[in-house]
Amino acid sequence: MSVLLKAGFAKRDITPAYSVPLGGYGSSDGRMSKENIDPLFVSCVAVSDGESTVLFYQVDVTDILNECIDACRKGIFETCGVPAENIFITATHTHSSPDENNPAESVKRFLSEMNEAIIATASEAIADLEEAQMYIGKGKTQGLNYVRRYILSDGSYGADNYGDFKRNEIIGHEDEPDEEMQVLRWKRVSKKDILMVNWQSHPHRTGGFRTPYLSSDLIHHFRVSVENANFHFAYFQGCAGNLNPFSRLRSEDMVQNPHYVDDAKRGHAHHGKKLAKTCFDILPSLRKVNSGKIRTLAVGLTQPINHEWDPKVPDAEKALALWDAGKSDEAKKLSLELGFNSIYHAMYVIRHSKLPETMTIPMGGVSMGDFAFVAAPNELYDTTGKYVKASSPFEMTFVCGYTNGSHYGAYLPTIKAFAHGGYGCDTCCFKAGIAEKVADTMIETLVKLYQGS
Repeated sequence: MSVLLKAGFAKRDITPAYSVPLGGYGSSDGRMSKENIDPLFVSCVAVSDGESTVLFYQVDVTDILNECIDACRKGIFETCGVPAENIFITATHTHSSPDENNPAESVKRFLSEMNEAIIATASEAIADLEEAQMYIGKGKTQGLNYVRRYILSDGSYGADNYGDFKRNEIIGHEDEPDEEMQVLRWKRVSKKDILMVNWQSHPHRTGGFRTPYLSSDLIHHFRVSVENANFHFAYFQGCAGNLNPFSRLRSEDMVQNPHYVDDAKRGHAHHGKKLAKTCFDILPSLRKVNSGKIRTLAVGLTQPINHEWDPKVPDAEKALALWDAGKSDEAKKLSLELGFNSIYHAMYVIRHSKLPETMTIPMGGVSMGDFAFVAAPNELYDTTGKYVKASSPFEMTFVCGYTNGSHYGAYLPTIKAFAHGGYGCDTCCFKAGIAEKVADTMIETLVKLYQGS
């Protein structure tokens, strides 16, 4: 028996009108914003069954600090009465947003403004609640995301830009990407309908660490296209830790993204509009599904930290000292000579040495009839997302990373990726097998939610 649900929407602009240190790639280089080419937003979708309310947030930042999540959940509960386990705050993971780990006063100001917007949009979205029916559908993008782990001509593997690409030709990708786009439409009685979209790729077509642009990246142009079609829009980043929106096989990439190499601004606009086209192609095939009582479940996965690299901390500090002194080329060279895969590997060796013996990854899920949402704070690989979606008992399941906290060990590579090595694996604070344990925990969460329905 279907349950009457209500859905509401709210959005606030959180674009800083002042210069801030930028996060994403190259945050250690002191990259400052000099031009705001796209706005950053907080978007909130509220859903209520009359007894319980759940809030789904999209925030246009790289990731969200744990303390920000705690403060926002506390503020939302105090103002709206929505408990923490019913609040899901997902970063879109744009690589051209403020560096939240930077102690600069401008970043502190931004975080305060962001938290205020997150808390305020909760009551605004709840005030916008109206009877709604769920419609779901799926489709596939083509050539808009790629696995950024590559097979090289000597039989080795290169991960992102840390493989030996100068001496070894790239001949293919480690895997095929998860190109599936999932769309949930809340069809309301008299108010504007709401589209929730789940897809996966790293938004950094605005140039990453090479540019001073503040931007929500390809998500902005995706959002504008959908909003121009008279919908509210919220994008929920999937499992994108091993994906990029472009390929290092340039002949492959240029088929879908002709502007990337010569004009980063045009590149991300082109990409976002391509995503919107896929979404519009899915809309006619959406079908109505049963709604149900809202059920939520919060879980924690406690795992040991990998401290095998701790003896290399003195070496890592030598390389990092050069990096901090602005001698990036020397730092990279020394890090390789000392046995690290990259300067970033050296940085994470120091960071991981300060972690406790175990760490708990906070996870959670929510279901409402034929739809479920399950998430973790880490950069999950798309293999994890595909496996969880295929194993879920629900007709549609959004599987999201970057949710309800900053990265616990950053990437969570699969056993296969760990065997091949490289970037992502060397910056993970857990041992091989962590991705599979996260996937199993997600599936167990979904099964419990389903059995409770």
